[in-house]
Amino acid sequence: MPLVSMTRLARVTAAAGSAVVLATALAACGSSSADSGSSTSQSLPIGLNGSVAYSFNPYDQSSLSDLEDPAYDTLIHYVDGELKPWLATSWDFKDPTTLELKLRNGVTFTDGTTFDAEAVRANFQYAIDNKANYGSLIFLQNVSGMTVVDPTTLDVTLSTPNPALPYDLSQNAGYMVSPKALQNPDGLKQAPVGTGPYVLDTAATRAGVSYSFKRNPDYWAAKENVFPYDTVTFTLQGDPNAAKNAAASGQVKALTVQPGTTIPGFTTVTSNSGNQSGFSGAWVDVTGTALKAMGDQRVRQALNYAIDRAKIAKAVYQDAAVAVPLVPVTKDSPAWSEQLGSMYPYDPDKAKQLLAEAGYPDGFELTMISLPPADQFAQAIAGQLQQVGVKVNIESHTSDLVQAVQSGTRPTGLLLSSLTGDFGQDMANLFSSTAFYNVHQADDPQLDALLKQAAQETDENARNHLYQQAAQRGADDAWFLGTVQLQTITAFDPKVVKVEPPDRGAIHLYDYHLPS
Repeated sequence: MPLVSMTRLARVTAAAGSAVVLATALAACGSSSADSGSSTSQSLPIGLNGSVAYSFNPYDQSSLSDLEDPAYDTLIHYVDGELKPWLATSWDFKDPTTLELKLRNGVTFTDGTTFDAEAVRANFQYAIDNKANYGSLIFLQNVSGMTVVDPTTLDVTLSTPNPALPYDLSQNAGYMVSPKALQNPDGLKQAPVGTGPYVLDTAATRAGVSYSFKRNPDYWAAKENVFPYDTVTFTLQGDPNAAKNAAASGQVKALTVQPGTTIPGFTTVTSNSGNQSGFSGAWVDVTGTALKAMGDQRVRQALNYAIDRAKIAKAVYQDAAVAVPLVPVTKDSPAWSEQLGSMYPYDPDKAKQLLAEAGYPDGFELTMISLPPADQFAQAIAGQLQQVGVKVNIESHTSDLVQAVQSGTRPTGLLLSSLTGDFGQDMANLFSSTAFYNVHQADDPQLDALLKQAAQETDENARNHLYQQAAQRGADDAWFLGTVQLQTITAFDPKVVKVEPPDRGAIHLYDYHLPS
């Protein structure tokens, strides 16, 4: 069952966006010379699984990072596990809540606007004013002030420490848009205005069908040879089978595939990065607004005892998922503890006991939001809950998924939340009162205090101990159901393209290379 992080369109079409959605089929296809085995291809056709028109405003939830990468540079690049200068030449925390950014001089947006400290400030302020609170953009809500020191220096003041902010600036939060274009957001929906290596070829683009990009003739980093393709084209395909068929017929040379997929002549790489990777399960309205029962912690805990996470991970995702105890923590995380690992073993009798204690000895009925490609996952959860008396009505949505989630009228729904790899950030992205799936803005002061204390702690052992306490607190609160940590499987033809995914975050356009 393919998923795409509902990172934008609810992190739906792209975060199962933060939510469950269609799988992004990244594809790289060569020119005629590449088809004959040459590595001189200068075209990169990419197939995306979907059938909607996307916005080119990266602060809209209906945008998609795959379509942003060609036109928008990020402030920082994340390569080989390290942060590297790009539009920002350096970054330094002057104190725990003040980040100094030094910016590249001599760069202009494609509309002629100068890229400088004021442009970065305008981007951050736009995200804050428009409450762009999904993906890494949520952490811009932590910005309490900005000072333009000079044209190439910006000081960013945070309300609470966030040592992982520079990493965020290599992801969604780091895309830089022309401030002039931000003043006309309707126009920005139709065409991007950035400093990136490509510009939209409007004559060759059909919104909702295919998007074609050609080289930016004035690209400031053209000599860096980071983007070797002359053209990049994204074609929306109706379903994952269409993407696989395109690869099998030679039209597609790289794509994200579901577990168990084999394509003759293709190599696969499994990564913790990409649109399919992240923390997946079901979010719960812990306030009980949509369904009173869900406001009872014992009920939420009972539902988790009723779910065999390891069985679901194996049955639905095969080798591309790891069962986790309600928080995004695996055994290699500093937040892992044996106590955390022992929480919520599969125990239907314990589930029935807790339901009875909460006043629901005969169970109850609930509605779960899903999306057609993710229904297998939803049905697996529903089948196990049925065994303890909880009837789940699966309600599938497509283009209206964002509205359904944000309406606050359903008590639970599927999700896929991308992970930064920083435990404090990943927990805040799930448990913050402004988190996308926290539709009724619940909060947990004890958890918030632990995360804040950890961010300020300089001793690694002490910080990890706080992380462990926070992980246990989050799991005990049981805001999520049936959780697993997903990975992305990318298949590619090694004669034509080499895909080198990072260890976390997005698989960016600069991670696609000509074969060496």
